[in-house]
Amino acid sequence: MKTVRELIALSGDYLTGKGVDSARLNAERLLSDVLGLPRIELYLQSDRPVAGAELATYRDLIRRRGTGEPLQTLIGTTGFYSREFKVEAGVFIPRPETERLVEKVCDLLAPPGSRLVAPWAVEVGSGSGVIAVSLAAELPSLEIWTTDRNPQAVALTRRNAERHGVDNRVHALEGDLLAAVPAKLRGQLDLLVSNPPYIRSDALPALAAEVQHDPPAALDGGPDGLDVYRALAAAAPRWLAPGGWLAVEIGADQGETVPALLDTVGLEDIALTSDYNDLPRVVVGRRPQEED
Repeated sequence: MKTVRELIALSGDYLTGKGVDSARLNAERLLSDVLGLPRIELYLQSDRPVAGAELATYRDLIRRRGTGEPLQTLIGTTGFYSREFKVEAGVFIPRPETERLVEKVCDLLAPPGSRLVAPWAVEVGSGSGVIAVSLAAELPSLEIWTTDRNPQAVALTRRNAERHGVDNRVHALEGDLLAAVPAKLRGQLDLLVSNPPYIRSDALPALAAEVQHDPPAALDGGPDGLDVYRALAAAAPRWLAPGGWLAVEIGADQGETVPALLDTVGLEDIALTSDYNDLPRVVVGRRPQEED
């Protein structure tokens, strides 16, 4: 039997030795989840004994975290854009930098004086649904269709859309790229958005252990990391309405190559936005307006 205080100290040291960032915070988050307590309560109940099934469960979680299994999948949730989302093993785990993509899209679709009454959008590669659900929650008139090849991701997106009360405007579809998107949307989209796989195939084995818990298909962007960007760029002129936007998250080394792809298909107003670590993160471009 150990007290809460002792477990946090021991587990924090163990995770530090395993190279886990923010080890003590991880230890606290896992213990608060096992005990069903807010983190602040761990300090208020620091002398509480932990034994039996609770102790066994906690030790197993700490062991798994030490092997690189992500904290988010161990506790089953993650925070994103001020909301809590369900996550699970087998589906790509959202990262904080993707919030920059959501922020940029909100600026594009709802600028001051915007006349877009009910914009239509498609997201390619939904994962857990954080992008589509966040956009639907932030933009109450937005209707968005989102696709993923992974049926587990599609089901998780639907659950998260229901969790946040936007399931009537988030349509999660199983399929590759735009294959499952209703034909009525062709040439009508105000937005095509994606955080696609962008890691070069030969770089996958060198990724951190924690990242390697994500599905390989959600990471592998092909030999140069640009396979999905090429497909999205080629599709954008056919699917976007005049003036519609393509917005994508990129890797930190793709700040020149992805804008060039958008330029080759005739998109205009191409712009690169950095994340809060000053790394290239979001590229946008729009289909030209039709001449009168």
